[in-house]
Amino acid sequence: MVEVTLWGSLSAVAGGEARHHIEAKDIMELFRKPAEQCTGIEPWIDQRNRSGY
Repeated sequence: MVEVTLWGSLSAVAGGEARHHIEAKDIMELFRKPAEQCTGIEPWIDQRNRSGY
């Protein structure tokens, strides 16, 4: 399990919660889980995936 800290706009779209504890078996799951838990984050994560980061 890792603690992910969101900042600025990401924290706002995650319901105002800056820190999230996420259990993931790999890096892809680490990015997918926040999008499942806080739907407002999904466009931000999806944008990063498309740009190659």
